[in-house]
Amino acid sequence: MKLKYYSHVFVSIIVLVIVASAYGAWYTHVGKKSAQAVSLGSEIQAKYVSTIRTKQSKTELEHALADEVSIKEYFVDTREVVSFLESLQSSGAIYGTKVDVVSVSAEPAKPHAVLVLALRITGPFDGVERMLGAIEYEAHDTVITSVTLDTTGAQPKAAPVWTASANVRIGTLDATATTTKP
Repeated sequence: MKLKYYSHVFVSIIVLVIVASAYGAWYTHVGKKSAQAVSLGSEIQAKYVSTIRTKQSKTELEHALADEVSIKEYFVDTREVVSFLESLQSSGAIYGTKVDVVSVSAEPAKPHAVLVLALRITGPFDGVERMLGAIEYEAHDTVITSVTLDTTGAQPKAAPVWTASANVRIGTLDATATTTKP
């Protein structure tokens, strides 16, 4: 009977050692998998942050490109100087004036070149003044540097004809020198 008792204890000890070894192996395996899960979670978080930054950068780039387009519209493109001058001359009719471009010259400057114009605007006083205001407040980088007003002698029952000689500086942009790539 004593032998049976010892054999049960011995078998129980062996089963205990096997179960403890299995538990230890399982615990080690779960620990490794937990470490891998933490590592993958960190990688996922890093990728998520990177994706968010990329989206923010893309949005900021789109805003910057839109701003660049609006800034470029503020300057006269060097390829469109002739059409700009023609539109300037034809806009005088709106105010009942005649706009003549007396001279045009380009002046290199930093950060952008400048187009220097000498204009003669002829018509009634209010039309001449409104045309000068339209030029000054035009949607371009425009500065009237000097203006001289003169009038011809008024004939009886006729409105005097006014002439404004103006020097105007207009910012230009060489579109071939700038490149925009999204």
